[in-house]
Amino acid sequence: MSGDPARPARRRIRARDLFTEAALSLLAHAGRSALTAAGVVLGCAALVASMGLSATLSRQVSDSFDIGRATQVVVRRAGDTGGPGAGAVPLWQRPAALERLRRLNGVDAAGARMTLPERPLARTLPGGKPGARARIAGVDAGALAVVGPRLVRGRAFDAFHDRAGAPVVLLPAGLAQALEIDRAGVAVFVDDRPFTVLGVFDDVAREPATLASVVMPFRTAQSLAGGSSAAPPERDVLARVRPGAARPIGNQAPLALLPEAVEGLESAAPPDPLTLRREVEGSVTALVLVASLIALAVGTFSIATAATAGIAARAAEIGLRRAVGARPGHVFVQLLAETTLLGAVGGIVGSAVGVVAVVAVALGNGWAPVLDLRTAVLAAAGGAVTGLVAGLLPGWRATRVQPVVALRR
Repeated sequence: MSGDPARPARRRIRARDLFTEAALSLLAHAGRSALTAAGVVLGCAALVASMGLSATLSRQVSDSFDIGRATQVVVRRAGDTGGPGAGAVPLWQRPAALERLRRLNGVDAAGARMTLPERPLARTLPGGKPGARARIAGVDAGALAVVGPRLVRGRAFDAFHDRAGAPVVLLPAGLAQALEIDRAGVAVFVDDRPFTVLGVFDDVAREPATLASVVMPFRTAQSLAGGSSAAPPERDVLARVRPGAARPIGNQAPLALLPEAVEGLESAAPPDPLTLRREVEGSVTALVLVASLIALAVGTFSIATAATAGIAARAAEIGLRRAVGARPGHVFVQLLAETTLLGAVGGIVGSAVGVVAVVAVALGNGWAPVLDLRTAVLAAAGGAVTGLVAGLLPGWRATRVQPVVALRR
């Protein structure tokens, strides 16, 4: 099929030629191109780094909240703090009841505790040097695991000591210092009865009141309470639960411990700071999005300004292209290709810089870097889009350049 000879052939520009021309144009002014791309590099690097650091910090915030979330449930008799008697173990503190509690999904450890009023402590027999006074916390192996004392000397007692009612104690560091005890294995007298100091602790994971109490096996404290005419001990059950399980376990624990009289027990579980956690994570995410948008806006403005300023410098080149047959659309597409390529290169370099920054900051602080590689890919694509948008106005202005006027310059 033949065309109309009087109608000029429609000129097209091939994609390969367009890319080659854009690359050569940028390489011809490498210094200016590098300075122009710096804005995109910084913008994309800021985007990737801020998103990566936000994800990393969110993970750290999440882990910190998980550690600080409610992981303890305390169950005690409703209406009073005592028990049926100094020498009797109530049904809800017996092994069968505690085993039912431990089988609940979300319970990591559980055990019985009884707290006796203050008793006199001494290093020597009566008549010697005065000692101190402290409350007595009798715990079984499960409750001791819930309290989690951090030992600095000696060792903790175990289930064997509890079953045997062994006369051993754990002393908080303050009491040990007051009694001038600097090692394990020495004797201390509680109510004139000798006990072996099995260990010394300086901190606890839960139940801070334990830092002022003498800790001994539950059965040992039971025998000590049975031989005393003092007020009945306070009794409760301690449970260590997984993060987020405190409220449901708190509701189920009384039923597990005393199903025949569940109304006789009450449980206490600290509230879970879920709302505060969401507010913190939401604030971090919002701040990062605002910073990223500002960074991209700066990159777009940088390319647009440089491209607009370059039109005057390239007026003769544009006029020559028009004179040899280039249409206004060709000039527009050519300049748009240059800014898009410039933005794409800046986006790729900026994404790489952002990834390196996230990894460096995370490893420098001992964190596990969290970065979605799709963010880096999107940032690189965003750099190209930024260059495309930035070239629209300068490209339109370039089409308004008249060939004759440009060639006269």
